[in-house]
Amino acid sequence: MAILVDSGILYAYYDRSDRWHGAATRLIAAEIGGLLLPAPVVPEVDHLLGVRLGREARQQFYRGLADASYLLVDLPQERVAKVAEIDAQFAELELGFVDSAIVVLAESLGVARVATTDRRHFEPLARAFKLELLPLAGELY
Repeated sequence: MAILVDSGILYAYYDRSDRWHGAATRLIAAEIGGLLLPAPVVPEVDHLLGVRLGREARQQFYRGLADASYLLVDLPQERVAKVAEIDAQFAELELGFVDSAIVVLAESLGVARVATTDRRHFEPLARAFKLELLPLAGELY
């Protein structure tokens, strides 16, 4: 079963000092073959890895992209208006494009599972759009 992967979980996978690292590593290892990486997430992960961990971490991420550890999924042009709609609907959360796009992709692809560390934004979204957030709280450590 496929799972959409958010920036924070991917960053945690590469950063051994991140408190989500263990959970991210277990989740990604268990889901290999079904990791859907929204295209809007790539620049965020690239930036975070470069700024916080450096070139080698970025290169590892690029290798993961090249060897298809993640299946890149694009946001169709006709769904961009829905991104703006979700961002406006949840204005108090200040979601931004990437988080709103993940919700739109979940709807478009029929994927209810989202791997994220961002519970502040995604818990209200999960309730509203019937999404399952992973890893579960008990799997954090």
